[in-house]
Parts: sequence; C-alpha cells; structure tokens
Amino acid sequence: MRFIIAALLLLIPLATPVQAESATPPTGCGFQALGTMPLTGATTAGAALDGDRLYTVTSSASGPALLGVRDARDGSLIAERPLPLALGSWAVTIAPDHSVYVGSYNATGGAMGRLFRYEPAADRVTEIGMAAPGETFVWTVAAAPDGSAIYAGTSPNGKLVRYDTATRTLTDLGSPVPGELYVRDLAVGEDGTIYVGTGARWGRIAVMRPDGTLIKTLDSPVQDASWAYDLDVVGHRLMVRYTTSTGTNPMGVYDLTTGRWEIVPDVDSLSVGGGAHGHQVYLVQNDELVVYDLKSGSIAKTGFTDLGGGAARPLGWLPGDDDHILVGTASTGLMWQYDRKTGKGRLFDSTLTGQPVSIRSMGNGPDGRVYAGGFFTGGLASFDPATGEKQFWPNVGQSEGITTHRGKLYLGVYPGARIYEFADGEAKLLLSLTEQQQDRPFAMISAGDWLAFGTVPKAGSVGGVLGLLNPATGEKVIKRNLVPDQSIIALAYRDGVIYGTTSAFGGIGAPRGGDAKVFAYDIATDRLLWLTEPVAGDLALGAITFDDQGKLWGLTPDALFEMDPATGQTLRSVKHQTYQWSTVTGVFLDANLEFHQGYLWGKTQAKAFKIDRAAMRLSVIARPISILLKGADGHLYLSRFENFYTYRVC
Repeated sequence: MRFIIAALLLLIPLATPVQAESATPPTGCGFQALGTMPLTGATTAGAALDGDRLYTVTSSASGPALLGVRDARDGSLIAERPLPLALGSWAVTIAPDHSVYVGSYNATGGAMGRLFRYEPAADRVTEIGMAAPGETFVWTVAAAPDGSAIYAGTSPNGKLVRYDTATRTLTDLGSPVPGELYVRDLAVGEDGTIYVGTGARWGRIAVMRPDGTLIKTLDSPVQDASWAYDLDVVGHRLMVRYTTSTGTNPMGVYDLTTGRWEIVPDVDSLSVGGGAHGHQVYLVQNDELVVYDLKSGSIAKTGFTDLGGGAARPLGWLPGDDDHILVGTASTGLMWQYDRKTGKGRLFDSTLTGQPVSIRSMGNGPDGRVYAGGFFTGGLASFDPATGEKQFWPNVGQSEGITTHRGKLYLGVYPGARIYEFADGEAKLLLSLTEQQQDRPFAMISAGDWLAFGTVPKAGSVGGVLGLLNPATGEKVIKRNLVPDQSIIALAYRDGVIYGTTSAFGGIGAPRGGDAKVFAYDIATDRLLWLTEPVAGDLALGAITFDDQGKLWGLTPDALFEMDPATGQTLRSVKHQTYQWSTVTGVFLDANLEFHQGYLWGKTQAKAFKIDRAAMRLSVIARPISILLKGADGHLYLSRFENFYTYRVC
C-alpha cells in the first residue's frame, strides 16, 4: 500500500555554536591518517546512586570508558577512573558494602563483556573478569541483599552469571529463557529471589532462586511485547517496563502476593523503581516526571520536564535532611534533582570529561565537505578536504545516514527514523517514522525530485520502510514492508528507478523472509519491477552502486555480485570471504561500495578493498576499517572508531 502524507593495520534540534579546528589538507597518493573527527560527548547509559555519591560510566569510542564519581548534592566531579578495555556500560549497581559493580561492553579481541568492582574507600578499580565465554555485552548487574553475590545479564545468548563475592568466582548459570538473546535487566527481592527480564523475542521474566534454579517463568501481560526492558522490586510488587512492536513502553506491575498484573501506560524512564518513596514511585511519561501511586494506581504530573535531553533514569533520594530530593541522570551525562516538597526540579551541567565518540556514519555535503555522525550521544562533524578544517556541532542526534539532495544536507537519525534537513547549524525535523515502528534510516540517496531512504524497524518489529520525501513540496511516500519482513539497508538510483538491498534481520534478532533481496522500484508507477535473491544463503546484502557501463554491483560480507538492472538477473558473483551466517543474531549494514576511476572500492568485515571488476578480485588496501566513502573530491575517506583517514586515489 502507498501512503501519501501532505505536509588500522595499513596494508599499503538547534545545534550549539560550532567548534572548529584547522589542519593541513591532505596531498599526495595512498593511505594517510587524518587524526580524529572532533566528535566528543559524555554518554552515560549506566548509573547508580549510593547516598550522596552518584556513579556513572562515560563511554569512549576506543576506550577506556571512565567510571565517574560525582557529588549527588551539587553535581561536582569527585573522581574519574578508567575501566581497562571497556568501551562503556549500561550496568552499574551498589552492593551492601558500598562497592560499585560495573558490567561493560568491551574493546578487546573477541569483545567479551567484562565485570569490574570499584572500592570507594580505597579509590580502586579491579577487573573481575569476562562474564561468560561468548558473551559480548553485560547489560545489567544487580546485588544480592546480603552481599553474597552479584548477578549479571548478558547477550547474545541471554545468560545469567553469578559472581560470589566471598570466593571471587564467576559461575555461568545458563540461559534462563532458552531462545531469548538478551538478559536485559535484573531485580533482586529482599528474600534473594532473582527476577530476570529477557528479550528480544517474547519479553518473558524468569523467576529464580539465588543459586540460579528456575522457579517459574512469567509471560508478558502486554500484547506484542518483545522486551522486559527495566525491572525493579518495590515492596511486594515487581515493576517491569516493556517495549513493544508498536513503539509503546507500557509498565506492568505484578503483585507478588496475588499474582495479578496491572498495566500503566507508556513509561519512558530507564529505571522504574529508582524513584520509589513509600507507596509512590517517580517515573517518566512523555518526557515529564510523574508520580505513580501503587495503592490507587493514579498518576500525578509534576510539571518537571528538564530531564537532560536523553533517556532519563530516576535513581533515588539524597540522605539525611535532603531526603525529599530525588536524584536522576540523563544518558547525555547530565544530572537532575527534583524536590518533592517544593515541586521544583533542577538540571545540572555535566562535570564529566567528554570522551571521543565513534563515527557512526559518513556522507558528502553540498559544500564538498565530508560529514560524520557520532554514535549514541550523536553530534555531527565535518572535514573540508580543501583546507583540512574540521568542525563539530554537538547537539545533533545519532545519524545513521547522511546524504546531499538538491544542494542541501539531510540526516537520518535514530531513534524513530527521523529525517532532518541540516543547514546553518540548525537541524530541522521533516518527518518521523516512529508510528511506523521504524528506528534506523541507514540508506539515504537523492532520487530525482525525491530524497529516498530505507529503514530498519525498532526492537520487536520486522519490516522496514522505503520512504520518499520531496522537501520542496512536503509530499511524503511511505511504503512499509515493500519487501515483506525485511529491512531496507542500501539504495541506488537511476532514471526514475530506485534499487535497494535488504537485510533479513529487523528488531527481533532472528532472520525473517528468507535470504536477503535486491529490488527495483519504479517511482512514477509505484511498482516493484523485480525482486531477486542474488546470493544464496546471505542474510544481508549490504551496499550497491552502478559502474560506468550501467551495471549494478553489490557487496556483502562474503560476496561480490554483478546484476543487470533491467531484469534483476545476476550476471556474475564470487565469494571473497567466509561468514558465519548460521550464528549471527543481527546484521544490518556491514558494507560500503563505490565506483571510481575504473575500479570498485569497498569495505566489509573491517577491510577496505580495491576491486578489479574484470577479474572479480578484491585487494585489501587497509584494515581495520569501519566505513568507506568516496568524497566529492574523488578520494576515499575511511574511519575506525573516532579515527579518520583518507586513501588518495591517484
């Protein structure tokens, strides 16, 4: 249906005032390092409060992440301590002895999720070790009330891990809900019972004894829920924030005595019990702090909305005479307070040290510059090949796609698959696909009068969108599920036809719709001309581009293929590497492909290639590389984490 809406190992909203730095423009031929893109920020997903001490972890593009210690009364910085080999953390908790435990995602070979302990009295960080073999990410940590154990939840195999604080040993307790890929959050009751929130398929909760023995499994009371995202135990109630395929975040309140559920509409805060005070719990709804009454089920608004511009996390109350002041954080590194006596809130400036942000995306601007979008905290940076000057706009979201159309720069921003026009330091929102359950607009191209984009759906959903936007008239065409159940991850355009590739992965962590596809869509007739599967067994096809002879080329993590764009027939293909499709749990865009001066130039599996079309031969020019782009000046630009490079094609 068509909806129209008006309105490196070298082998050879309104942005704040721009920051600029000068450098020497690159010259000569071959590979050159250009330093880093000036993308910095204080991204703090994980946080915990212990009395008047606030603990957060600031992520870093190439590590180490920093454990920040702040005074929760005034936000002043007390200390920052590195977490060796860690990139960042969602998982921070406080043990009864005031030790701080952190679970991380990491930067080492093999990228195993690690556990750390910080002892405030000694001001000392100790690495406990890798949580469990094969687990790349520790999403959550929680302490037993008696201090005997710390529990951790991981992905990609959805495991629960127990750390014995007396013996200092780690025990892999297995996957509480077989088939779930994530243990997303944990809560531990006063009696030591463990509540394990899982995703990304069913959002079930495993109820377990302290030794890891399963007692029972609770199905979600919410329709279309695929994640039990945040859990807390408050009195005799288990509170669970779910995420659903429709984009809502209902909270389930489970009475541990009666076994009955109550449902609270959309809740946005990253913790659901951190603001408990008696029978009242402070939550975030529609970007506002609200009070939920556990007895009556009523919700009262506070009017406080200045929560830091990122995901808000109510953490707890200050001690002593200030016990009427709630402390919380935002994922942007900011701290806030709310005084329940006065009904007033306050947002504090961040005192954390900004860290390098990984380059998430790159694209060419209308001014000849290379633009780069930052991961998580976001930000936008540019590089001028003519002068070597770099610039930075910090208050721009995480751009998944960047392109130029009709002389203007456009950004595809996560979450909600938001499309912005960026000019003169201002990001102007043109549309959002939140209601279409979309999140990541990786693919963006100029297609005649239209700006075209392809998306990956949000967690819990399948089926991407092919979108068309005419910025001059405001006309929008949104085609959901053009390729049933698959995401659209790369686009090319020629003579009124959009060509696209897909990924069989969406927001559920499991492939859908068979092998990945290539399609041709005629804009004028609103018709799918052809749909093919050029590489048997490949679940994500990556990048496509045209050569000078009008042939369509594609590069996947393990294959190079040539197609006839008129018919969709695969003319040639070759396997250039191996790839473990049978074990991956999600692959979106892991390839870039460009045509220039008689050769194809590509990147996949962290390698950049020069590709001989006649011989179908790939020669590595640099590694490790994350992104490759042909600049407007005819040279290649590459990135890895925050690092920026050029390959001068002479």
